[in-house]
Amino acid sequence: MNKSILFFFMIFILLFSCKKSIQTAKKETVKSDKSIIVKHKTYAILKDASIKKTQNWVAYKNFNEFLKRFETTSPNEAFSNVTELKELTKALKDSIIIEDFKTPAFNARLNVLENEILRLSDMSIIPAIKGDEVNNQIDKIFLVFGSLNDKINTIYDQKNFDKEIDLNNFFKLDTIGESIKREEKEKIKSIPKKEKVFKDQPLEVKKRKQFFKIK
Repeated sequence: MNKSILFFFMIFILLFSCKKSIQTAKKETVKSDKSIIVKHKTYAILKDASIKKTQNWVAYKNFNEFLKRFETTSPNEAFSNVTELKELTKALKDSIIIEDFKTPAFNARLNVLENEILRLSDMSIIPAIKGDEVNNQIDKIFLVFGSLNDKINTIYDQKNFDKEIDLNNFFKLDTIGESIKREEKEKIKSIPKKEKVFKDQPLEVKKRKQFFKIK
């Protein structure tokens, strides 16, 4: 009887140990999943013309530079940097110094960007969060920031296009003016000498000549 009890007791301890080992292994898998470094998707960046126009926007430069840390990172590293990223996002929103960007459409993109970064921050306090979920969220942040850069590029592309149209119209008008001048000169050259002299005379002289001619 004692042997039977001892046998069942040992079986129970063995099963309990196995279960604990499996749970520990699962936890380690989850932990390692968030420690894997991932190279994230590329996103739209500013064109050279846009960079020149935004060179005095310090908050944008700081945000853009810091965000590069997330391009190749692990979820755990992203969590350790997300607090500073939140602060830089707020500074970005509060420091729009360029008049062209003070529009509802531009502000909407900034708001979406801030919301996605806040979502990443919230993930950092969820123990059961998976590495893939964190990586997908980082990709979303890059996608929204790329959309913001696209908007900036579009604004300055449109301005450059309008400027080129104005210049083309100016040169077109200038060309038309020169053409008209040439036509006038050609007409003057084609007028017979007597008629030309007559045309160049004062109006009173012309009237007298016409009067005597009729008589």
